[in-house]
Formats: sequence, structure tokens, C-alpha cells
Amino acid sequence: MISKNDIGCVVVLFNPDTTIVENIKGYEQIVNEVILVDNSEEDNSLLFSNLSFVKYISLRENTGIANALNVGINELSERLILTMDQDSKISDVLIKAYIDYLNTNDRADIGALTPQFNTDRNPASMKAGSEEVLLSMQSGTCFKRAVFEKIGMFDAKLFLDVVDWEYFLRMRTSGYKLIRINDAILDHRPASTRELKFGPIAVKYGIAPPIRYYYQSRNLLWTAKKYHCKTLYKNLMVKWLKIVLLFDNKNNYLKAFHQGIRDAKANKLGKCKENYG
Repeated sequence: MISKNDIGCVVVLFNPDTTIVENIKGYEQIVNEVILVDNSEEDNSLLFSNLSFVKYISLRENTGIANALNVGINELSERLILTMDQDSKISDVLIKAYIDYLNTNDRADIGALTPQFNTDRNPASMKAGSEEVLLSMQSGTCFKRAVFEKIGMFDAKLFLDVVDWEYFLRMRTSGYKLIRINDAILDHRPASTRELKFGPIAVKYGIAPPIRYYYQSRNLLWTAKKYHCKTLYKNLMVKWLKIVLLFDNKNNYLKAFHQGIRDAKANKLGKCKENYG
């Protein structure tokens, strides 16, 4: 029988503050082991010095989300690995939902369990059951170590954005399923939200710095081509339309977006040296 003792957790940090420390405190007693991997340039170990249940690793530079996740995963020994963003909120209800599912429905073809995501743009409501999904976010997802051992780790060349989608598509092509547990809900903070009103109708959408749109366009196109995934091509078009229709400072965003497209076509991955303002 699976229990919380079978679950280790990796939390990727970037310039954390005291609010993040308070969030991490909530991990105690929920999982067996917690690894904090810090992509900040500064060592922030003092922030977490009073949390005896965590292991803190400072990378002293931003090595990208994929590399940081891989570092943390390699530090863990548990057969199930929960990955988390620093400001997503874990709960024992979510962990219990995963454990209950695996203790009654586990199969060799299940590669990972993922939750519903409760955000300010898309509130989630608890419902029964589970379903296979194509894509999800890595934050709050519980992966099987055995699958990492068979298909490899997260692709560090992508650096930032689409890292989780590439892994889930690779997992699928290898015969593994991604299962969403509908009564597992994760409170998640995506990019900053803006609201545009058309009379009584309000449209909420996310916004991030131009550099993120470089990584998103590059990694979406590169991954879409690799796995022949129509969903990612559609997402790429939506990103472009958001810039054209909704964003200020369109020139910087379009410059970053189009450079990402060019680099994807040239198979030029890794960390981008330009910040695009």
C-alpha cells in the first residue's frame, strides 16, 4: 500500500522571500522528504534554516526549471515524486487523493497523476472521478520514478516554459498515461492577470515579460514539431494573437516571439542571452 512515505517533493525556488518560507512550512508531515532547489544567483539558505525537514540546494544561477527539477529528483529516493512551483499551495487533501487513487487504480501504464488547477482566471471546483488528459502543468503533479528511469528526465535544453508539456508528450509516446484526479485541487498562481471589459463581459488573461514569450514560442514550436502535436500549434497561434490584440509594447513582444520561432527552426535551444526589455 502506498502512503505519504513513498512521496518525495521537489520545490524549485527563484528569488524566494518570507511568504515562500511560510508556504513551504505547510509541506511538513504531508510528504516524506522535501528538496528545495534554488535557481537564484544568491544563496538563500538562511531563509529556510529553521525548516529542519527540508534540504536546501543553491545552484547560484538560473539554470532553468528543467535542470532544477532534475537536480531535485536525483536527490530523492522515493518512488513517487511531487514537483512544485514555489508559490503553489500543497494540501494533505491533494496528497490523499493521489494516494487513494494509486491504492485502488494503479497500473503499469500510468506515468503521472495531476490535479485540477485553481487560479484567479480559471477557478476549479471539486468533482468526482478521474480522466486521462494530454497535457498539464508540472506543479502539483506526482510522477513515478520508474518512468523517469525509462524515458529520461526533463529536457534541460528547453530551459523555461513547455518543459512539462514536452515531458508529458514524451511520456505518451512511450505508452504512459497522464491521469487527472478531479478531487485533487491545487491553488496555483500563474503569470500576472489583466482584465479587459467589453460592457458587462470581462475577459481575464495572463501577461508576462517579453522574454517569456521568446521561450514560449521557441519551445512550443520545437516541441510541436517533435511530437506532431496540433494542440501546441494552436497554443502558439493563441500566444501570437494575445500579443497583437491585447498587449502594450507589442514591438518588444513580437521581436521576442519571432526570435523564438527562428531559434526553434534552427534547433537553437538553451538559455537566451537577450532580455527583450
